[in-house]
Amino acid sequence: MASRLRGYEKAAPKQVYRRFVETSGRVEIQADRIVVHFDKRSHNPILREAALGGEQTPIPWLHNLPIAFTFP
Repeated sequence: MASRLRGYEKAAPKQVYRRFVETSGRVEIQADRIVVHFDKRSHNPILREAALGGEQTPIPWLHNLPIAFTFP
């Protein structure tokens, strides 16, 4: 993930986790996908730029449901 985030290509995993993964938001489980709704944060434009909102990656251990990201 860090390799796709402008300015964080060489960041330590702990820093990437703190800034991008350990954030508030809400998870919605739908019949055909899982949607992660991020709360408004200053780092969201970096996530959008990395095109994380466009892809829907299937998660094998969740019955191959795709996961989608949305930003305010």
